[in-house]
Amino acid sequence: MVEAYYDLCIRYAPDDDASRDKFTSLVKYFGFIGAGITEVADKGNTPCRNLNIPNFDLVHGIEIREDNPSKLHSQASRYARKANFLIVQGGEDKLNRSAIETADVDILSLPLGIKEGGFDHVIAKSAADRGIALEFDVGSLIRYRGGKRVHAISELGQRLMLARKYEVHMILTSAARSIYDMRGPRELVALANLFGMTKEEAIKSMTATPVTILKRKRKSSNYIMDGVELIEEEICTEKQEEFC
Repeated sequence: MVEAYYDLCIRYAPDDDASRDKFTSLVKYFGFIGAGITEVADKGNTPCRNLNIPNFDLVHGIEIREDNPSKLHSQASRYARKANFLIVQGGEDKLNRSAIETADVDILSLPLGIKEGGFDHVIAKSAADRGIALEFDVGSLIRYRGGKRVHAISELGQRLMLARKYEVHMILTSAARSIYDMRGPRELVALANLFGMTKEEAIKSMTATPVTILKRKRKSSNYIMDGVELIEEEICTEKQEEFC
């Protein structure tokens, strides 16, 4: 069976014909069946760009970067219907807990080197309970060298252990900031192995998990949450009087 690979959190958007053609050629050459272009909220950009690739599932995400929990909630509500998925860039404990409790958030992305808090057992359990995925951005392993790379591998490994323990959904992504950061599934699996992710976990993080997120967001407007859906029942004319 051919796996349906996605690089769901690309932080790069081609903005002219040449870069669009190169982007299209690369994602297809790498063997992805879909990719997500993620743009930062409130930066004057157009989250849902007019970019389509034939026979390719190109989706758009919005990344919220907001330290104020109340503003985070309002931004999530504002952008929930303007993109295919929402990411929140976390940080310290308070912000991460707020992100996990915010409706419509699909993915929590954590920068490296968080000194206070970050990803602990409380946040891991809450993320698992609410079906929010944790992004494993291996872009740092592509760009960093020396001691900085060693620290990145260690930190990602610690997050992986907690994600495993509490069965948190994981998203593996290149988080490419330019076309030169993009990598194929085979390379992403190899990079993830550096911090302990198994081949099976890495594949699931690029196939089943992104597919589940997109399927959930593409459900009808009657969708409330997994297992709960609003059903409109038609009432025949003869029985309408019973409900008056």
